[in-house]
Amino acid sequence: MKTKILRSAAALPLLAVASPALASSTVDSDSTDKDRVVVIGHPDAVGTAPEAQGPAGMMGDHVHHAGEFMLGLTWSHERHDGANYTGTRKASDAEIAAAGFTVRAKSMTMDMVMAHVMYAPNERITLMAMPMWMRMEMTMLGIAMPPMGTDHGGHHTLMPGETMTHAVSGIGDTKLGALVALSRAPKLSAHAGLLVSAPTGSVSRKNDDGSYVHYGMQPGSGTWDLEPSLTLRGKLTDTLSWGAQASGVIRLDHTNRSGYALGDRVAASVWTAARLDDRFSLSARLSYSDQGKIRGHYDGPHNHLSPPDRQANYGGQMVEAGLGANAVIARGLTLGAEANLPIHQDLNGFQLRKDFGLNFNISQTF
Repeated sequence: MKTKILRSAAALPLLAVASPALASSTVDSDSTDKDRVVVIGHPDAVGTAPEAQGPAGMMGDHVHHAGEFMLGLTWSHERHDGANYTGTRKASDAEIAAAGFTVRAKSMTMDMVMAHVMYAPNERITLMAMPMWMRMEMTMLGIAMPPMGTDHGGHHTLMPGETMTHAVSGIGDTKLGALVALSRAPKLSAHAGLLVSAPTGSVSRKNDDGSYVHYGMQPGSGTWDLEPSLTLRGKLTDTLSWGAQASGVIRLDHTNRSGYALGDRVAASVWTAARLDDRFSLSARLSYSDQGKIRGHYDGPHNHLSPPDRQANYGGQMVEAGLGANAVIARGLTLGAEANLPIHQDLNGFQLRKDFGLNFNISQTF
C-alpha cells in the first residue's frame, strides 16, 4: 500500500506542472463577477453558494481567491459499540477469549475539534494550518477470568461481566500545507493538496498502573506524516454539483518515540450537492478508506490482555454513506453538518465496528 501512496504523492506535483494550459485559462484574476459566482470552490461563491464548500466531513475540499482568509472550526464525533468483529463477521466472546484475551472493548467514542486557518496569497496557492484536540473514551468488558499472577490493575483484572470506563484527552497532531489550484473552470475545477502532519500530540499517555494506554487512545500519531490529495469539482446544472477526492496518509517515520507507528491510509470520496435556494444545500457522499495495521511495539510497560492492546487489531477497510447540509448565514459565514453511516466494514483482528459519525463545522471567509 505504501508504494502506491508514494507514487500517488509523487504524481501530484507532476500533475500541477503538466496542466499549465488548463490552469492558466481558469486561474485568472480577471474573471468576471458572473464567473466568480458560478465557479465551484471560488471564494466569491463561498459567500453566495452554500455548496461552494464540500460536505462537513471533508478536508481540503475547496481553495480560495487571492487575498482571501478563512477561519473555521470542525467538531467530529464517532461512536463504536456492541460486539467485536473480525473481518466482516461477528466474533463471540468465547472466540475472543480463546485467542488469549480476558477483556474486550464494549464501546468507544472519539471526539475531535479541529481549527481551520486558510489564506490564499495568490490565485494559485491556498495555505492551510489545522491544529486539533482529541478525546477518546472506552468502556471495557470482562469476558474471561484473568490469569493468575496478573501484575497490572485497572480493566485488565475485570471479572466476567464487569465493566470499566476510561478516557484520554489532549492536543492532537497539527496539519500544515497548501492546496494548489489547477483549474477554476465553471464546469470543472481541480486542485492538488500536500499537507504535513506534525507530531504535536502525545503518544506516551499511561494508565494509573504505569502501563501505556491502548494504542488507539493516544491523542497523537507520534510520527511526521505526509498527506497528499487530489480534488475535482464540477457543475452539472446551475443548482446541482459534484465532487471527488483521493487522499492518503504516509507515515514518514518507521516508529515514534514510544516504539510504534500507525498504519498508512488511503481514502476516496465522491459526492453530489443540490442547492435548494441561495442559502441552503443538501449533499450525499460515498467514501472508502483502507488503513494498515500498527507497526512496531510499545517500548515500555503495556498490557496484552485485550484486543486494543495488540497492534494486529487495528486498521481495515470501510465504506460509508453520508448525508449533509450547508447553510449560508451571512456573506462568507457558512454552517455545515454531515452524518455518516458505515455500510461495509472489513476489520483487522478483533475490533468494535463503527456505528455512526457526525461532523459539524462553522467557517467565516474574509
